[in-house]
Amino acid sequence: MTENKWATFSGQQLVSAYALEADTLGAFAQGAAFADLVGHFGNYEDYLRLLHSDRDYQSSLKRLISDEGIVNVAVPSKELVLLFCQAQIAACTELFKGWEIPGDKLNRQGMRSLINKSTEALLNVPNVPTNMPTEQMSSAQRQILSAVNVLQNADTVRVIQITRLLGMLTTSAEDTHQLSIGVGNGYRDLYGIHMVPKVTVNDLPSKSFVFDTQDKQAAHTVLIDNDPEQGEHFQQLNSRESETVLALNQGADESLKHLREALNESQIEPRNLVACLRIDHRMIPEPERFLELLAGLIAPEADLIMTIGAGHNLAEFEGRLNCFDSLFNLLTDLGHKPVRVILHKGGSSEEKRRTPAFGQLAYTSYQILYCKIERDRLNGTSRP
Repeated sequence: MTENKWATFSGQQLVSAYALEADTLGAFAQGAAFADLVGHFGNYEDYLRLLHSDRDYQSSLKRLISDEGIVNVAVPSKELVLLFCQAQIAACTELFKGWEIPGDKLNRQGMRSLINKSTEALLNVPNVPTNMPTEQMSSAQRQILSAVNVLQNADTVRVIQITRLLGMLTTSAEDTHQLSIGVGNGYRDLYGIHMVPKVTVNDLPSKSFVFDTQDKQAAHTVLIDNDPEQGEHFQQLNSRESETVLALNQGADESLKHLREALNESQIEPRNLVACLRIDHRMIPEPERFLELLAGLIAPEADLIMTIGAGHNLAEFEGRLNCFDSLFNLLTDLGHKPVRVILHKGGSSEEKRRTPAFGQLAYTSYQILYCKIERDRLNGTSRP
């Protein structure tokens, strides 16, 4: 694929994407550490709490994050491979939710066989036409659309769990007041970010693994996206979930100014999580202005997490890389300690775009930018 236009995803592309994710899980499952790692997913929240309070684990993270704040998949250590293995298990709890996979199938060959069998009926479904109304789609086309949403959400789960396993994003969902920008239909921001992965290991009559998730939502979430196709959907969200969701179908600058007024009038609480998943760099033409607007909306401290995808072409991908360069450097200059996770190989921009660490160009995240941002620093009052 040269573009990541979801509306033109075909059955063959869908099967290929699922097969790649399953193959990655199968490869990790053949490692010696897999049995111990998957066992943590019986009660994953408790496991994360333990990690976040473990001084030895926190110390070990220094081997993963360079002094410059970079985590790079191109030079994977043993610790980083184990972390990525856990993040892939987490993603697969969404991909294979409800599946019980026999232990003797949890390998590369076995997973390929399961995927081929379960997706056989979708293999020859042609591209879903752009902007085709859902009610006009065939049953198979609706299945593809639904599966694409799952793939995209699984990528969100993977990104979030990489971040959590790196010792970040420790606030519980019920204590989170979230601002999400560039959300599409909002599903990944409402659910993917807070989804709790679960794997139950059954030993009788023979070993098997049941993949599942527990849905959670933030205490309150503001969704922003200016796609007019989301207008009706956002109206329904505002009507149906008014106590926990405010969905704004307008540009980022206009929305952020609107939220500042709502905050001043105590209609919403300050945000302690800002999420911009797979951003279009054109949403942030002036990073300084963007951070200045955020300063008027956040609590004294807030988590900022951003990701970038491939863009529709190489120029868009380079635009996203440049946007992350600017934001990372600006946050550093303001006295913050941003972390940038590189999820692709090195080389030219074209080579980077061709070699994501996980998944396929159409839906995967290439980099993560995380920072614990401080309101006073964004305002410039503590500028070094």
